Formats: sequence, structure tokens, C-alpha cells
Amino acid sequence: MPFNEKLDMDELATKAIAGEKIARPAVQKDRVTHPDLIALLQDCWHDTPEVRPTIRRVRLSTESYLKTKGSLVDSMMRMMEEYANNLEKIVKERTGMLEDANIRADRLLSQLLPKYVANELKNGRPVPPKQFVSATILFSDVVGFTKLCSSSTPLEVVTMLNSVYSGFDEIINRHEAYKVETIGDAYMVVSGIPEENGKRHVAHIADIALEIFEFLKHFEIPHRKDQRIRCRLGFHSGTVAAGVVGSERPRYCLFGDTVNVASRMESMGEPDRPRSVKQPRIYSRMSIQSS
Repeated sequence: MPFNEKLDMDELATKAIAGEKIARPAVQKDRVTHPDLIALLQDCWHDTPEVRPTIRRVRLSTESYLKTKGSLVDSMMRMMEEYANNLEKIVKERTGMLEDANIRADRLLSQLLPKYVANELKNGRPVPPKQFVSATILFSDVVGFTKLCSSSTPLEVVTMLNSVYSGFDEIINRHEAYKVETIGDAYMVVSGIPEENGKRHVAHIADIALEIFEFLKHFEIPHRKDQRIRCRLGFHSGTVAAGVVGSERPRYCLFGDTVNVASRMESMGEPDRPRSVKQPRIYSRMSIQSS
């Protein structure tokens, strides 16, 4: 009951008949209640009946203030429209997030696999193994890596290798080459696979080897500023078979005698001096060991 709870209906009626003033209920003033609606309520409580608004005016004013104009179906349609607009906004935001995630995933996939192979796998097409007539493979490793690791913490070793390989990656990106993998301090690069480039793969790998040595001249070990990293490099050109191995975690692997010879050229090389099969004496030793 909006009036004073201490007054009953008979008492209110008696005071109204007698023309006595009756205390009106107080309207709570807050931000939710429309100010015009409060004024409408006070007009309805006016002591003079002629001044009070008609039922039609009350209905029209209430519909305008409360924004419930029309039938219940119209009100539901407006609510559905507002919900659809809000849902469309949410879908647009989520779609943008999904597109960003796909871009990051594609970028990561292209770093793990050659661009052509990554696109084929992403589109659901198989990548059959292929034999390349001519390609050049380069191997590198850090001289004295085991001794350096024994006097360093695991985090220091990881930080050092990350700095070195990041520099190598920047060099490779400037040439037509692909980093196959890194295992510890071993670094494997190939040119001419999977996109053939004629005979340019030899020049690209040679340029990469020279730029790596130039990079190491100015590289400082993060936790050993007084020491310098030295690398052995070896590369070889020839026939190579390549293909994707695995389905859950696919890897692009290379196989053949060219890979073995390039690895041995690196292991028997001298620090800071790249070696290739152009040195007949070393190549002859390789042939004897491989047989």
C-alpha cells in the first residue's frame, strides 16, 4: 500500500470525504525512474479531480516513458533485434580473433615447413616424396660446444644458441634457402629444395657460409663476453630425396649420400674455414668411409 501504513482504508475514505489533506506517498528519486514519469504520478495524486490526467493520457505517456509501445509481440521483436545486433558484434569480434589466430598459425607453420609444403598440407593435399637432381646442403656446428656447456648453466646455453641461430636465420632469409632443422649445436640448411633454382643453390649456400663467419666475428657470448664462438661448416651438392615424415608432427626430411657427405665435410673441416667437395683429397676420404 503506497500510503501511510498506519491509516486504514476507512480512515483514508473519511478524510477524503471531509476534504481533509491526505499525505501522499514519496517517490524514490533515482536514475532509473524517468523524471516525467514521476511528474505523471504526482499529477494523478492531485487533490482536484479535474486536474488529474485522463486514462488515455496516462497510457500514452507510460508507453512513451517506458518504451513499451505496441503489443507484446512488438516488444519481443525489439528485444530480439537488440540481441541480434549485440550477437553480431560479438561474432565480428570473435571472427577477428580467429583470423588473427589463423595468421599466427600459418606463420608458425611456414617456419616449421617450407612454404610450398605448408600450403599443400594446409589445403589437405598430400605431399609425396620427391627426388631432386641437384641441391646443396650445408651443416654447421659449434667448436668446443661440449666444453662450453660443462661450464655453463642450461639457461645460459639455451640463450646463447637462440642468439646464434637467430642471427643465422636472418642470413638465410636473405637467400633462397631453407633451414631444415637444428639439433643441439648442429645446424642444417638446404638450397634448391623444395623449389628448384637451377644451379644457383651452390652460390646461395656459399654466400650463407661466408656471411655466417662474418656474423660470428662480431658475436659475443651473452654470459662469456671474453670468448668468441667458432664454427665448422661443410656443404656438398648432389642428388637429394626429400619428403614429409609424420602426420601429427610432420617434418620435412632430406635423405641421400649428399646429406652424408655434407655432414662429413663439416665434421672433418677446420674452424672458420668452410669446406666443400672441391677438395679432391678430402672427397676421396669421404668415398672410402661411406663404402
